[in-house]
Amino acid sequence: MRGVKRAILRSVVLFATYFVLARYGLLMGAVAGFATLVWPPTGIALVALRLFGLSLWPGVFAGALAINLYAGAPLPVALGIACGNTLEAVAGSWLLGRARFHPALERIDDVVALVVLGAIVSTAMSALIGVGSLWLAGIVQDGRALDALRAWWIGDALGDLVLAPALFVARARPPLHGRPGIVAEAVLLGVAIAALGVVVFGFSPTLLRHPYMLFPAIAWAALRFGQYGATLSVFITCCIAIIATAMGHGPFVEPTLSGSLLHVQVFMGVAAVTALLLGAAIAERNRAVDARDEFLSVAAHELRTPLTALSLHIQGLLRQLRTGEPPPREEVERRLTGAGKLLARLTRLIEELLEVSRIAIGSIEVRREAIDLAAVARESLMRFDSPLAEAGCKVELTVEGDLRGQWDPLRLDQVVDNLISNAVKYGAGKPVEIRLRDRGERVELEVRDHGIGIDAADQRRVFERFERAVSRRKFGGFGLGLWIARRVIEAHGGTIRLISAPGAGSTFTVELPR
Repeated sequence: MRGVKRAILRSVVLFATYFVLARYGLLMGAVAGFATLVWPPTGIALVALRLFGLSLWPGVFAGALAINLYAGAPLPVALGIACGNTLEAVAGSWLLGRARFHPALERIDDVVALVVLGAIVSTAMSALIGVGSLWLAGIVQDGRALDALRAWWIGDALGDLVLAPALFVARARPPLHGRPGIVAEAVLLGVAIAALGVVVFGFSPTLLRHPYMLFPAIAWAALRFGQYGATLSVFITCCIAIIATAMGHGPFVEPTLSGSLLHVQVFMGVAAVTALLLGAAIAERNRAVDARDEFLSVAAHELRTPLTALSLHIQGLLRQLRTGEPPPREEVERRLTGAGKLLARLTRLIEELLEVSRIAIGSIEVRREAIDLAAVARESLMRFDSPLAEAGCKVELTVEGDLRGQWDPLRLDQVVDNLISNAVKYGAGKPVEIRLRDRGERVELEVRDHGIGIDAADQRRVFERFERAVSRRKFGGFGLGLWIARRVIEAHGGTIRLISAPGAGSTFTVELPR
């Protein structure tokens, strides 16, 4: 019941916001009274449905219906336009979800998804349905239909490119690297953008009325403040540009307001896309630098630990040998066994590092030959016999059907070893279940543990390089095992998926074509 009340309240707020902003947009030289080049409600609707769910669509529909009735549209026309605007918001939100869009806009893929799926594809639906409704009712004549369609499409697109990114970023709150003087720099940047906006679009000599003068300040904002700076600088510039142009000032003034705003919005579209891409590129670069620094720190720690222990083993033996009395055979055997385990761990770490470099430069090779997946699994379990015993993990291996295929034996060893290693590390003291199944043209490998599990929010990123869902201090390793496994499986044309929940263990399922 509480969820229903919350959805109704949000829909009412969305309706009111949509209506007020739409009223402002229709004042801006709308073609035929309805197709305007300034339409902020598109951005509001997209953000609301993407962040709070598609259940808020009645707020969009009611807002669009009310504003068009208020503007004088006949009821059938208002209903058609409202359906188009609602479909635009629903389709845009759904398409972004399918593209795994993240509102922080810190990946170039997210920016491209917003531009293509949000600002181009979904807005085309609203423009076609809206202008089609006006044309069928005779409100827009054949000679003005293309002008109305262009104005509608661009106006909606700018709502998704200028207002929506600012709201998305404000909601997502991506991290901002602190540095000395950041507040003073932010104030100075804001003043610079506002001043340049007034100079370019306000009362200034013709020599200074060049919109490209704004690009250094917008680039400064994106480079130094990421998507916060990119979205806010574009939003401020857009507000100044629209207000000044509506008052008859600036480099884009034409005989008609709609003609003037057309040039303004094209310019702002280019500026918005440029700033967003630059902000995303900077965010990706910063993440890469952070990952590199963290990796070097972790690598130094992980490699130093076995080296230090190995050194202690050797020094202990040397001290005993130097006393003149040879140590007992059992003592020597114990120390050498420990040294062997440390060397094996060190070798594994180094192999992971080498594998990263090979895969990163695209040199992963798959040398197929006829092998039996069941035999691969049994050999891997033999290699992990001691770690499984030490961790207290009882293994249950189930084999069903014919599991022979054409795969790279060394690469497949990596996959099985990494999955079993994960199960031992995160499911210590609890059983591990391994199931191999014949699926006709494919075979299936399932490794299940009953350990700490993985939260749904982390399940996608654990397959990325240097990523993990647990503390590095509590659990060692580079965070490369699942990434290597995924890349090897994909090189074989297969898939890997994860089902998990905190405290309920994890199940990794690999499917490989024969």
